[in-house]
Amino acid sequence: MAEGERVVRGALPATRLAMDFVKSAVGAKVFMAATGLALWAFVIVHLLGNLQIFQGAEVINAYGPFLRGLGHGTFIWVARGGLILAFAVHIFFALRLAALNRAARPVGYVKKKRMRTTGAAMTMTFSGLLFLAFLFFHLSHTTWGFIVPQYFNDVTLKDGTVARDVFQMMWHGFKIPWLVLVYVIGQIVLLAHLFHGTASLWQSIGWHHPTWSPVVSMLGRAIAAIIFVLNVSMPLYIFFFWGTPT
Repeated sequence: MAEGERVVRGALPATRLAMDFVKSAVGAKVFMAATGLALWAFVIVHLLGNLQIFQGAEVINAYGPFLRGLGHGTFIWVARGGLILAFAVHIFFALRLAALNRAARPVGYVKKKRMRTTGAAMTMTFSGLLFLAFLFFHLSHTTWGFIVPQYFNDVTLKDGTVARDVFQMMWHGFKIPWLVLVYVIGQIVLLAHLFHGTASLWQSIGWHHPTWSPVVSMLGRAIAAIIFVLNVSMPLYIFFFWGTPT
């Protein structure tokens, strides 16, 4: 028996098993779920940072220098590197999973189920790619200054720190109708992606319970809806109600 065990184990080394898992549909779902959790956390933290605009110019303009000062300047670069890696892995395995689903050939009684699975994966892929396009738009507006660059300026805070004038950039930008529309559409796309992803995230990483899984899924979708409402509250409130920047 010991000799047989050695033969079986030798036939499939750990590296081969790991590569087979990475190449499989199950592996793609696990990697997407893990990176999806990381991106969920980023979305929430990013939202909380942006909501500081309702506290006034001094508060939100000081947020950037605060982040850049964490860990003597190393935290922001580690966070950016981790975020880029999470996005890259998430997108790679999303495209791989879509390709695996397209390659699958439904047969017999499993045809309908596989068609539903393929449709869900295609919806996730499409909404994900749309949101990626919106993300580049958002970075072009708030980080790179390519969009409405006339409001991409610096300001000196009360303590003498020079910071990006995020408040004026957001306020003036969200007085432009087409820019507000793009942001609202971007958040609708994000909501659709989170809604579909939440339904399968926990099952993809192997956690499933007949009672608690639907509860957790509904809770995730409720959080996604709250994120959507809070995200669109900023451009809509500034556009419709915030008459004068302070």
